[in-house]
Amino acid sequence: MKKTMISALAAAAAFALPGVASASTILNSGFEAGPVGTGAPTGWATNNPSLVQVVTSFGSYAPTEGSKFAVLTTGAQDIATVLTQIFNMNAGEAISFMVAFSTTDYLPFNDTGALGIFDFTNFAGTTLFTQSVSSVGDGVSGPWTKVTFVAPVTGSYAINASVRNVGDGSVNSFLLLDAPAVPEPGAWMLMLLGLGVVGFGMRRRPNLRVNFA
Repeated sequence: MKKTMISALAAAAAFALPGVASASTILNSGFEAGPVGTGAPTGWATNNPSLVQVVTSFGSYAPTEGSKFAVLTTGAQDIATVLTQIFNMNAGEAISFMVAFSTTDYLPFNDTGALGIFDFTNFAGTTLFTQSVSSVGDGVSGPWTKVTFVAPVTGSYAINASVRNVGDGSVNSFLLLDAPAVPEPGAWMLMLLGLGVVGFGMRRRPNLRVNFA
């Protein structure tokens, strides 16, 4: 299973891209750049543009950040729909995504969705998220889940999202991908103000002096 996942991540990373993102940057992680619609999002590559779309909503799902997110749909039996991007990271740097798996299929057709990172330096894959019909239930839409990856070394990486029909090609499942929410500027200001008030209060606290008789 692990060898299969690593091979899949390596194969997905082989798609031709318009270029590697600059150091410490992944392009369009929240899918806000570019239009809503079908096809590879700006900065990303896919093996099947007709099965990838950028949307503002999908069923009961709403964006976790900004106004858009990506949806991958299953296609032909046992052929994964893949969305991928190659980028650089510094050792110790972290990136996070929100991901969800939704299915209209039912067992024994155990469709699967996954998100992983492939490390070109160590030629190793890391699975950040995997769900299937058997893990969420027949016809169930799973919740948004936050996943985080910390780079072990400075080098090139590929992020690979995929969803696959298992045993049939007629009932679809979906993998949803977005960037995690970030505090609004006002929220940041409130947090900083709160820290400032606490710090000021600590400075103003009088020193206690204990006198021993």
